[in-house]
Amino acid sequence: MNDEAGLLAAITAHANEDTPRLAYADWLDENEAPVQAEFIRLQCRLASCSAADPDYPDLTERHAEMVAQFGPLAKLTAPALPPGYHAEHDITGFQRGFLSAASGSWRADRRTPTDEDVEQFAAGLSQLIATTTVRELHLTDLTPDQVFRVLTAPGAESLTSVLVAQRFALGSTGDTESELIRAVALSKVVPNLEYLRLFFGSTPPPTAGITQLARAKFDRLTHLTLWIQTGPTCDLTPLTSAAWFRNLRRVYFGDSAVRGSVLVPALAKLPHLESLDLIQQSAPARKALGTARGFPALARLELQGRVPFNDAVRVATGRFPALAELTIRGEGDANTAVQRFCFAKWWPQIRVLELAGGWITDETIKAFARSEIVPGLRVLRLHQRSFGAPGLALLANGSRFPNLTTLNLDLSHATQCRPAVAVTFARRLSLPRLRHLSLYGYPLGDAGAKELAANPHLASVTRLALRGCDIGERGLTALVRSPHLQQLVELDVGNNNLKRAGALLDPIRLPRLSALGLGGNPLTPAARAKLHRARGWLA
Repeated sequence: MNDEAGLLAAITAHANEDTPRLAYADWLDENEAPVQAEFIRLQCRLASCSAADPDYPDLTERHAEMVAQFGPLAKLTAPALPPGYHAEHDITGFQRGFLSAASGSWRADRRTPTDEDVEQFAAGLSQLIATTTVRELHLTDLTPDQVFRVLTAPGAESLTSVLVAQRFALGSTGDTESELIRAVALSKVVPNLEYLRLFFGSTPPPTAGITQLARAKFDRLTHLTLWIQTGPTCDLTPLTSAAWFRNLRRVYFGDSAVRGSVLVPALAKLPHLESLDLIQQSAPARKALGTARGFPALARLELQGRVPFNDAVRVATGRFPALAELTIRGEGDANTAVQRFCFAKWWPQIRVLELAGGWITDETIKAFARSEIVPGLRVLRLHQRSFGAPGLALLANGSRFPNLTTLNLDLSHATQCRPAVAVTFARRLSLPRLRHLSLYGYPLGDAGAKELAANPHLASVTRLALRGCDIGERGLTALVRSPHLQQLVELDVGNNNLKRAGALLDPIRLPRLSALGLGGNPLTPAARAKLHRARGWLA
C-alpha cells in the first residue's frame, strides 16, 4: 500500500498500532514531507519511552524542535470532527503524530453542556472512531448520567483514554464524585482503557467511590491521574489494593487531600511505575518518599505546589535505583536540599533536573558543580534562584558541564541581576553541546545580545528564549545576523523593546526559523504588516 488515502485509512482502522503510522512516515519522506515524517516517528518513540531510556534527553529535545517546526502546520492535518466535537487548534492534542483528543463543542463556547449537547456528542462517537484517530475524550462539567450516556454509546469501547473533570464552580459534592466514578467504572470503556484522569472539585469522593473504582476491571490501565483540589483526607486504601493498580506505569496524584502515609509505600511496590507526580502533597507524603523502599523502575519524579524545600530534602534519603529525571517546584530556602541531594545515592543517575521557586546561593552552586551529577547531566532548569556572578560563571563553564544540552536560567520579577553580570555570562558561556538556551528575565540589553551573537559556542543552538531581556533593535540585529545562530528553529524575543524588529525582514537570515515569539513588544501596526509580508504566518 503506497497511496496516501490507503495509508491514512489503515492508521484510522488500527489507531492503537504504530506500524501504519510509521509506514505513513516513510511515505511522507518519499513525498517531500520530512518534517511531518520525523514528527510522527518521534512521537511514536516517546510514547513508549521512559526517562531512564538512554535516548530520552535527545528525543525530548528533538521533539521540542519538531513542535516548533511542525506545530503551526499540525492543524492542517487534523481531520474534520463530527458535529458537537471540538479539538484544540494546536499540537497539544496530538499523540504518536496524529490528533488523539477531543472534547465537546461546549468547551470551546465556554458554557455548561445541555442534554441536547450530550445527546449529539454521544450520537457522533461511532463516527469519530470510524473516521479519525481520536481515542481520548475530555468530559468536563458533565453530570454522572451524562458521562454514563457518552461512555455507553456505540464506539465507546474503542476509547483508550478518558478525562472526567468537575470544576469547583459547580459546587460538586462527595456523592457527585462517587457517581462520576461509578459512571466510568460501569461503562464500556473499562476493558480497553489505558489512561484515566479524574479531576474533582472541592470535595473528594467518599470511600465508596474509591472502592467502586478499585473493583473495575481495568485490564489495560497504565496511566492514572487523581486530582482533588481541597477537602478532607481521602482514603485510597481500596484503590492501592486493586489488582489493576499493580500494572500502573505513570501516576499523577494531587493534592494534599491524599494520604501520603498510605499512598507512597503502595506506589513504591509497583514493579512498572516509571513516572510519578505528587502535586501539593502533605508533609507525610514527602517524608514517606525518603523512607519507602522499592520504586524499582521509577525514572521520573516531580514534586510540585507549595512544597517547602526543607521538606523536599527528605527525598535525598530515598532509594530510587532508576531515577533519571527530578523536578521540584517548591518555595523557600533550597540550599540544604540541593546540598543533601549531592550526596544521595541516586544523584549521579540524574540527567534531567529542574528546581523552581526556591533560592540557591553561590556556595550551593559550587557544591553542585563539583558533585557526581555533572558528567551525565543533560538538562538543567533553575528558576527564581538568587545566586550571582560566581554561580553563573560555574554554570557557563563547558569544562565542568561537558554534556549539558539544555540550560534554562529564568529569573523571576523578584530576583535581581545586574546587567554587567548578565553580559559577562553571555560572553563566557562555553557549553560545547548546548542546543536549547533560555535566559528569561536576564537584563542582557543590546550588549548582552551582541555577546551571545558573537559566541561561537552557540553554533549548535536551535532554540533560544530571551524574553524580557531589555533587548532593542541593535541587539536583535546582532542575533539575527550572527553566523553562529543560523541553526535556530525557534526564537523568543517577547517582552523586549522592539518597535520594528527590522532585522527579521530578511528571510535569508535564520533560514530554519519556524517559531517566533514577539508578543509584548511595542511593535507598530506597520511593522507587524511588514513582518507578516516577509515571514508569512511566522510573524
